[in-house]
Amino acid sequence: MTQDLQTKIENIISSNQQADDKDVVFRLKQLLYETEGRVDADREAQKIADLVAANLRQFTNKTNRNDIIHSGFDDFDNEFGGFYLGEFIVVGGRPAMGKTQFLVNLSMNISKTVPTLYVTLDLSELFLTSRFIASVSGIPASHLLQRDLSPAQWEQIDITYRAFTERQLYIYDFCYNTNITALIAYCQKQIQENGIQVIIVDYLQLLSSYPHRKYRELEVSFICRELKRLAKENNVSVIASSQLSRAPENRYGEGKRPHLTDLRESGAIEQDADKVIFIHRPEYYSLYEDSAGNSLKNVVEIIVAKNRNGCMGRINLLKDNDFTMLQNDKKVFAFSLDRFREIEGLDESPF
Repeated sequence: MTQDLQTKIENIISSNQQADDKDVVFRLKQLLYETEGRVDADREAQKIADLVAANLRQFTNKTNRNDIIHSGFDDFDNEFGGFYLGEFIVVGGRPAMGKTQFLVNLSMNISKTVPTLYVTLDLSELFLTSRFIASVSGIPASHLLQRDLSPAQWEQIDITYRAFTERQLYIYDFCYNTNITALIAYCQKQIQENGIQVIIVDYLQLLSSYPHRKYRELEVSFICRELKRLAKENNVSVIASSQLSRAPENRYGEGKRPHLTDLRESGAIEQDADKVIFIHRPEYYSLYEDSAGNSLKNVVEIIVAKNRNGCMGRINLLKDNDFTMLQNDKKVFAFSLDRFREIEGLDESPF
């Protein structure tokens, strides 16, 4: 630490002795951000030819793509390229669509090969762990919580325990401190200590920001920027779930599918996200067949409504009857170049 920085820190602490502890921490954080900004300013611009040469070397190395995170859902990875390190991804959906179940299955898939941190702000460790056990064993989480299990089910749980020992998955219950600054600091610690490459946050609207707490739109905007910064500066994938407004409930046609404008409380979510993925269950809205007469029973649509690094479109996953897991299903469609041209002039999402 330089003498100048140490003096500034001491001045903040000594001149704010009567201030709230949170206010002092915020001022110290701002000072560190300003200091980081000056360090970034010392970086030199790079020639485009050097950057292109470095990228070409990566493009030609097809056997070692360390920047791609595979979701474990084959159609999603094939059509949309999985996830990239450095991306900020938002998973949105109305209540009961299966956002948490999707994130549970996703984290189980990813953590087979990539260290993953699951930050829960909604469910406690106990309830979330029950979801994970249910996803592997196929036993409904309600039965697990009520201890209403047969001898065969207990045996099944013993068998599936091995699946968890083979995962690089860390669970952090963040329900008791929802401040984004504390979350960022904790995530950076986990990145350094455990080599975390994927961070899942469930869910975004439960986070808070001390300096912006009176203005919710500004607060959500600040939270999104911090999560995006966390992803970019540490070269990790940050996947955050998000609630949607009630607009899909009142929408006629299109199977009540969500739009980007339905993201709740701030346009910054749509703006800052590299990918926006919606979870949608037609069956929830009493839609049992699509326009071609195909059954929609147990179908969960994964809609990629924004993708800076790939195409948009949707694929289907299938849930089991007790909604303990999601599995691959056949592809529905992905946008072609002709489709992009067709919707080019539309203001709203085509979904």
